[in-house]
Amino acid sequence: MAKRGENIYKRKDGRWEGRYIKERKTDGKIRYGYIYSRKYLEVKHKLMLLKADSLRDTAFQSYYAGTLTEWLEVWLDTIAKPKVKLSTYNSYKSKVQLHITPTIGNIRLHELVPADINQWILQLSLTLSPSSVHAVHRVLKTALTQAERQDLLKKNPTLNIDLPKLEKQRVRAFSIEQQKKIKEAARKDERYLPIILALETGMRIGEISALRWTDIDFSEKTIHIKRTLQRLQVDKGKTAIIEGTPKTFQSERILPLSKQLEAYLSKIKQTSESLYVVGLAESCTEPRTITYRFKKLLDQLQIAQLPFHALRHTFATRCLELSVNIATISSMLGHTSTKMTLDVYTNSFMKDERQAIEKISTL
Repeated sequence: MAKRGENIYKRKDGRWEGRYIKERKTDGKIRYGYIYSRKYLEVKHKLMLLKADSLRDTAFQSYYAGTLTEWLEVWLDTIAKPKVKLSTYNSYKSKVQLHITPTIGNIRLHELVPADINQWILQLSLTLSPSSVHAVHRVLKTALTQAERQDLLKKNPTLNIDLPKLEKQRVRAFSIEQQKKIKEAARKDERYLPIILALETGMRIGEISALRWTDIDFSEKTIHIKRTLQRLQVDKGKTAIIEGTPKTFQSERILPLSKQLEAYLSKIKQTSESLYVVGLAESCTEPRTITYRFKKLLDQLQIAQLPFHALRHTFATRCLELSVNIATISSMLGHTSTKMTLDVYTNSFMKDERQAIEKISTL
């Protein structure tokens, strides 16, 4: 069975066969070339490149006549997927399907111009926050940069586009009083151990889910962050718990273990039957279970709902209030740079700024 409008056929042996014009003989007859693969998209991608090579001396517009949607399908499954984490791939795919292909997907790749991108950005801005618009634009920019590299596109139309101004998001953290209340309640039930870990180390929820007893060195009093855990889509309508490497290279780090936390973890380890610090038997406790329990505890304590990630912000905020230097905080959080830490926690410096103002006023 052939794909309509393409020289791609499904063979009886299960493989896909792609046909392209290799050359024309002196008598005008066409000599075809063939490529084969078990995957349709691989054949389609190779055909794009071969057709582009055969048209190098003709007008550029003839290079690739496919639509943006067709190119994005190829880019996602043959270029992006093998190179990025599953979570990143899923994020790319979601943005493509929700925010790119429904509006500009039918435009032919070589006909896409900055005016189309500008109009698309305006449409996105009506329903998405500035940060989300930037994120979707980055995905399209990356995909079209690859098309340009492969000579399927003369110039990337997403460059030099006016994007909505980003507004600094205020970090939401718990107050000292709320923190004490949460911590006191969490210590009464081992199911709330993830809350204690987040408040005392700043670990991410996925890092807590993936933490094993072998990652804790009680003699050296350290915690080694080596992996993270997420529930991700692996197929249509199917999800699975995936254990992978931390978010970035800097996220793989070693954290000091306080005496108080060391004693608490040692006590739990004595009765634990799991490989995981937070888990039962051979299984771990996934992030959504941890999130559900956290929400339930906040309800019981009558504290306004904030996401579990707010515990990480609370840890960083307390560090800043205690005048811990920014490089140390950045390292403990596993940020890629101190600039990132400064950008995220700008609002947390109000106490220091107030002290500076008071000192200046007394001169």
